[in-house]
Amino acid sequence: MQSKKGQMDIVNFIIVFLGLMVVGIIVLYITTTTISKFGDAINTTSPLASTTMAGISSSFVNLWDYVIAIAFLINVVMLFVFAFLVDTHPIFSFLYLISAVFILIFAPYAVYPIKQIFEVDAFSDSVGNLPITSFLLSSFGVIVLAVIVISGIIMFAKPKRREII
Repeated sequence: MQSKKGQMDIVNFIIVFLGLMVVGIIVLYITTTTISKFGDAINTTSPLASTTMAGISSSFVNLWDYVIAIAFLINVVMLFVFAFLVDTHPIFSFLYLISAVFILIFAPYAVYPIKQIFEVDAFSDSVGNLPITSFLLSSFGVIVLAVIVISGIIMFAKPKRREII
């Protein structure tokens, strides 16, 4: 049995992406509600401080959207690198195809709870400030299909390594 240390497959890719979506919306909700309440409270003593707090809140939300997008891209690049490093046997192309079909079938069901979280009224302010993340979530099926096709091409179209004795 081969050790899979340091390797990433498409299932881990989906788990990391879904984890980023859940953590992102929760962190944004906590941050925006805390900062907005604090900004309202500080407005009674200093309107300038309240304006500064609003600027901090908007810059944090924009930063978090880019953090999620960059983490997603790093995740995709890691998947492609690991797909290139895998030395495959032809039977694994059939297994890869079967697992890809299952992922495409079940990915919408994995994304559905996160879409429901994004549609909750309490999170509407946070979700409205995440255009990149909302795009990734709404186009998740197409993105997963593209990643599966590209990683499959990388994995099975490269020349085979020759073992030197």
